Amino acid sequence: MLYICIALVVLSLFKVSAQESSKLTFLNTTYDYGHIKEDGGAKVCIFEAINKGETEIFIESITTTCGCTSTLYQQRVVAPNEMFSFEVSFDPMNRPGRIDKSIFVKTSDANTEIKLRITGFVQEREKSIDELYPFDMGGGLRLRSNFHAFGYVEHGKECVEHIGYVNNTEHSINIGISHIEQSGALSITYPTSIAAHATGDIVLRYALSEDSKRYGTLNDKFYLIIDGKISHYAISTDAIATDNFDSTDDISAPCADISKKIIKFGEVNRSKQRAKQSVVVTNRGESPLVIRCIESSSKAVECSITQQISIAPQQSIELSIILHPELIGDEEYPFASRLRVVTNDPLRPLQTIRVNALPN
Repeated sequence: MLYICIALVVLSLFKVSAQESSKLTFLNTTYDYGHIKEDGGAKVCIFEAINKGETEIFIESITTTCGCTSTLYQQRVVAPNEMFSFEVSFDPMNRPGRIDKSIFVKTSDANTEIKLRITGFVQEREKSIDELYPFDMGGGLRLRSNFHAFGYVEHGKECVEHIGYVNNTEHSINIGISHIEQSGALSITYPTSIAAHATGDIVLRYALSEDSKRYGTLNDKFYLIIDGKISHYAISTDAIATDNFDSTDDISAPCADISKKIIKFGEVNRSKQRAKQSVVVTNRGESPLVIRCIESSSKAVECSITQQISIAPQQSIELSIILHPELIGDEEYPFASRLRVVTNDPLRPLQTIRVNALPN
């Protein structure tokens, strides 16, 4: 009896294994488009297959891995020795470079899908001035962008970004700057005059001294003055000021572990008193963890810690998160805010706590 059971198991495993590969056999599993032009329109290829099995095969689905690739086919039954074919269309617009996309064919006679590929190379088209410099600032000046997020700026270091520009006129233009928000840590290098059709960069540089006491968000915002007129758009930048971690020993470094990253206050009445919840910050590292600052994105949310505090290795402190419902405003939508916690943890200098509530 034992031998019969083993034999049945072996047969069942053999049956499953036999079903893993479809009898629908494609003449070619890869189609190479070669070199095609980005603005040359969609390209179509055809994949052909034959049912080499003894039973009918149903084409259940054909899927692609990218929105730039689409298929044209019908769900149908393929009889033994019958041919099956379908079209694959690839749109190269805004996709310069190497092509390597997959198509998966699901059939009724197999557990695994049949993988097909299209390959090739898209030759980049020449882009217009409007595409290269999408931000029309007015007066003929166009920019590549009007915002830069610098990420972390460590004390004693500087971070530099560039915003490309073009004077899209037949005459020179004069440039100036009008500040809206200033962190004091950003310097801006720009030409006061730009010749006709000239291109170049506005250079943005955040820098903090080694003994700086600045921590947390650095925000800057300014307008360009073009021939005496204010630009259509403002230029904004932000960065996070942190410690300098060059001399930090990774093994003995502090490690900030925050018990909750989302705080849900649920339904709150704007006319009622404040609500309070707490999170625990634990130092999992081997040296003191210093909470440098905690910033709130809303006046309705505050934290009990308002100044720097040190946490010994393997110790914890509790932070009280306080919600002031009367400061939420008259919005009918769910309230969402965030707290930014900046520490001397070299791996995660910034961690965010989300705060949600449903005002009524």
